[in-house]
Formats: sequence, structure tokens, C-alpha cells
Amino acid sequence: MAPSEEYRLDKQRHIKYWKRCAQLLPEPYTSGDSSRMSFGFLIVAALDLLDVLDSVVDSIEKQSWIEWIYACQVPHTGGFRGFTGTMFGGQRSYHNWHWDTANLPNTYFALATLVMLGDDLARVNRSGCLAWVRSLQRPNGSFGEFSGENDEVEGADDPRHCMCAVGILNILQGDAVNGANFTINEQSLRKYIANCQSPEGGIGQAPLLEPHSGLNYCGIATLSFLGLLKHPAVSVEEMANQAEVDVASCTRWMLDRQTTWVEDDDDDDDDQDEDETPNVNQGQKIQPSSLVMSSLQGDLEHHGIIAGFCGRCGKIADTCYCFWNVGALAILQQHRLVDIVSLRSYLLGKVTHIIGGFGKGPGELPGTS
Repeated sequence: MAPSEEYRLDKQRHIKYWKRCAQLLPEPYTSGDSSRMSFGFLIVAALDLLDVLDSVVDSIEKQSWIEWIYACQVPHTGGFRGFTGTMFGGQRSYHNWHWDTANLPNTYFALATLVMLGDDLARVNRSGCLAWVRSLQRPNGSFGEFSGENDEVEGADDPRHCMCAVGILNILQGDAVNGANFTINEQSLRKYIANCQSPEGGIGQAPLLEPHSGLNYCGIATLSFLGLLKHPAVSVEEMANQAEVDVASCTRWMLDRQTTWVEDDDDDDDDQDEDETPNVNQGQKIQPSSLVMSSLQGDLEHHGIIAGFCGRCGKIADTCYCFWNVGALAILQQHRLVDIVSLRSYLLGKVTHIIGGFGKGPGELPGTS
């Protein structure tokens, strides 16, 4: 049976799942209430990708979502909090403000969600937010997560916050900032991303650390956003060249993350698996060279291989890393090298859930990421 006949995306089931998540999160995710902004972003993005955001969400509900997001905008800084549970209202003071501070990821999620919902961002404190983002850049070029006491930059410095910072700049910079100077130290940021690239090719959390697919995506997306800030915009390849990031080795590293090790017979939890030595005989890498030849020859016959993507060398496939790897490859316009047939078999044959959505692995509950 051809793969297009065997594995089909049940669009209506996924739409129903995401509509349900928009009204009431599944029980396992209610403990993450402080991350509600990120949940909202993922839900709205899913409905938008399914091309039903305007048809299944009426204008009244959309406006209520927009109002909730603006309720999360923190005074003075212009950034956004993760949920409304930390709001002090009139009781906000010098002694408690640090319990209710804006943070970089939630600000990016909030702005991106407002854009998807069709808001004009007129109520965003653009100047305050841009100045706040700029203040979060560290001397090594990276960005922290939030401002602490005495305006100290707090939070990890890794490519995730770099992507969020430059993404915010892309969304907000324009005529509304009245020509004020909100530039960042682009040269040090490029150098930081380049230093995070490991000898293996992928980008890690910090210099000299193991590469990771999610962080690698954020590093590539940061370079892409930097290119979009140029006037006129320049390609991600040009930004990578300026940053001295080796695109060829990074592409090779991502392609090597596609693996046939998609199921684990061991019932141990994920934390235990991370500490164990992987059984390299449980799966194999898909060889890019053969994929390129197959693609050039138009050979898209079902070959019986099921292969997802993992996040690090020697790890089992995981649904989220299918996006992190293929998404980064797409930014670099190298996604044609992926074995799409095997990946489709993994996503639709192994991790899609009967109620809609996708699980982290085979048999697991669907998530919001």
C-alpha cells in the first residue's frame, strides 16, 4: 500500500483536539499553569497551521484571547508575564515586583500570538519593550531571561533566549519606535552562536557543550531573524557566513539525527533513559547520500522504514525533534534531504493519537508542543 494511502492526516480529529485544548487543557498539563502563555501560543499556532483559526474561532473568542494576552503585559518594561496569576495590581511595590516580572520567552510567545490573532499591536509598549530586550544582552552576546534586582540580567544564556530576543525585535521594530536606537550588539551575538557550534556540527546550549536539536534550531533561527532585520534582508546563509557558522557540518549533523530507533522495550522513565548507555543496535541512522540519489531518481516508493528524529547522538526518536531538526533544515532550505516517507510513517503511524494531536513517543498522550 502506498504511504499516501496508508498514512493520512485526520485533519478534523486534530482540529477537534486543538479546539478542546483552547477551552480546557488536558489534566497532565494543568500543572503548567504558569506557562499558560506558551500553551496559548502553541494552540493558536496549531490551529493556524491547520488553516482553521479564522473559521473555528469566532471574533468574540479571539478578542477575549487578545485581551487576556494584554493583561499579561507588565507595566514599565513592556514585556509579558507567563500568566495572570502573579499580577499584584495596585499592591505592586518595590518589595514584590520581582515576583511579577516580564520574561523573554513569554514576551516572544505573546507577541507572536497577537500577530496570529490579527491584532495590530497598538497597545504594546514598543519602546519600553525594545529597550528592555536590549538591556538583557550580556557582554558575551547572549541574552538573559529577565531583569533582576539592580537591573542585573538573570536566567540562562543560551540560544533559546537569543532567538526570542531577535524574534521580538523583528516583530516590534518599525515606525512606531520613532527612530529611537534599540540596536543590539549583533557582532557579539553572531560570535556567541558560532562559539556554541560543536566540532560535531550542531549547536549546543553553550560553548564546548554537546549539541542539541532544540538549541540548534534556536541558533539557526537566530541567524535567520538577524538576516530579516537587515535592510534589505539577507539570507540565513549569508548571516551564517558572517558568523562563521559551518552550515555544511550543521546540516550533516541534523540529518544524522534521523533514526529508526523509534520504540524502547524498556519501561524505565525518560530520566533514567537519559543516564543509561544507549543500545546502538536498536536503530540506525538514515544515510543522506542514498536519500539524495533516491530523491533525484524520483523513487518515492514505500520502503518499509519508519524513522523519526532524536535530539542528541545515540538517543531514541522523539516527536518534538522531528520539528526542531526539519524546521532548522527548512530554514537552511535543506529539508529536501530528509527521508520524508520514513518520517511520515513515524509521525502518522507511531505517535499520532486516536483523539488527535501527537504524543512524545508511541503510546504516549498527546501534548501541546
